[in-house]
Amino acid sequence: MTAAELSLGAVVLAPLLAAALAAALPHTARRALGVGIAALVLLLTGLLAVQTVAGEVTELALGGYPAPLGIHLRADGLSVLFLGMTALVGAVVTVFAAASRHTHQAFWTLWLGCWAGLNAVFVSGDLFNTYVGLELVGLTAVALVALGGRGSWAPALRYLFIAVLGSLLLLVGVGLIVSVTGTLDVVQAAEVLAGRPDAAPAALLALTLITVGLCMKLALLPMHAWLVPAHASAPSAVSPLLSGLVIKAALFVLLRCWLWLTDSSGALSALAPLAWGLGAFGAAAVLIGSVMALRQSALKPLAAYSTVAQVGYWFVAFPLLLEEDAAEGAFIGIVALALGHGIAKAGLFLGAGYLKEAYGTDEIEQLRGAGRQHPYAVMGMSLGLVGLIGLPISLGFTGKWNIATAAVAAEHWWILVLLAAGTLLSAGYAVRALAPLLLQESPTPGEARISRNYRSVPGLCVIGLGALTLVTGFGGVLIAEALEVGAPW
Repeated sequence: MTAAELSLGAVVLAPLLAAALAAALPHTARRALGVGIAALVLLLTGLLAVQTVAGEVTELALGGYPAPLGIHLRADGLSVLFLGMTALVGAVVTVFAAASRHTHQAFWTLWLGCWAGLNAVFVSGDLFNTYVGLELVGLTAVALVALGGRGSWAPALRYLFIAVLGSLLLLVGVGLIVSVTGTLDVVQAAEVLAGRPDAAPAALLALTLITVGLCMKLALLPMHAWLVPAHASAPSAVSPLLSGLVIKAALFVLLRCWLWLTDSSGALSALAPLAWGLGAFGAAAVLIGSVMALRQSALKPLAAYSTVAQVGYWFVAFPLLLEEDAAEGAFIGIVALALGHGIAKAGLFLGAGYLKEAYGTDEIEQLRGAGRQHPYAVMGMSLGLVGLIGLPISLGFTGKWNIATAAVAAEHWWILVLLAAGTLLSAGYAVRALAPLLLQESPTPGEARISRNYRSVPGLCVIGLGALTLVTGFGGVLIAEALEVGAPW
């Protein structure tokens, strides 16, 4: 067994075993365990990335039983990119949680379990284990929201209902796929569907159910009502994980099903009505989510509505996946936007949570001049907003550029207009969030409650994610090359 193959299993099992161990440890030991697992997952992900850079897909059949009988793990370019983003964001948020005195003891077991579920989704080669990974992510995410106190219980319960309903639709869709293909393995199922035209109606129904279920988990408008209260009421170390990482699992599965379960010769054309419906909802999400973000008076709800808008960009590109000349560019654009959003939004939520802990509120007007006392945190938030706007030297720009180029190739001019309008609106809510923080006002009285040590480490975590927003912006070419490894075309 090679180091990459060993890493493929360990990247799931290490955080899962640590989650079980954390439940039996004292709080201080849990913090140390969390930071240690974060470092280990970074190392394991790096080993998988080296294999991907070499142009090889890493595969592992657990127990020596190949698909469809055994559990098949597979890490291609798409998997490694999402694993890498999750490892980077997860490591920084873990350090933030370890340094914060407000972190709940149950956070460590739930977060490490969630991390194991995320990694399981990204490396699962079959649909059932993908479903199991999503369930682990969803249930732990709901519990993490509930750690915010009594005020977060109602949003957590609503999130639970949506997560369960979405999972039910996903499971029914998976059942339809296995009923017509006889296998749960994604690659094998795609080969069967390509050779059986008579299975097209059942496959279309299955993909429709899977898409609707995953869109509920992604909070695509109009199925977004659960996201804002859940993300806004979650603890400071949880909101970045929910917006930056958790919803990316559903997007990953959606891309896997749309592009890997269909024949590259044109089976996607049967999904045209659904793709255009998703595009329309995505366009509405970009505009409505951005306008609602502009209307918010608090940082965390503003960031949550920004997530609704950013999700819309991913779905605006779905009609382009049907166009032969535009599909690859649209795919690269969606992935780049999602990766950039994961890092930038985690930084924005982490900064908002940090300021809320420092001052006891995240109301923008009551945080006037916060940049004077917390320059690292506010600078990190500023860099994150650069990525969310989609300015150059960010993956947001790379993603929008690829989608715009694909739209020109497919002559879908409306997408260019929407991208321009969404960018202007996102600049508007960025100014709305940052301008009061940068004003030179006298410190807020709550400032005296924060120790020097607390101020330095979490603040550096926020600016660290902000710096990653810019550093990863230089990786557009690397992302395109990585997505060629194991690509469905």
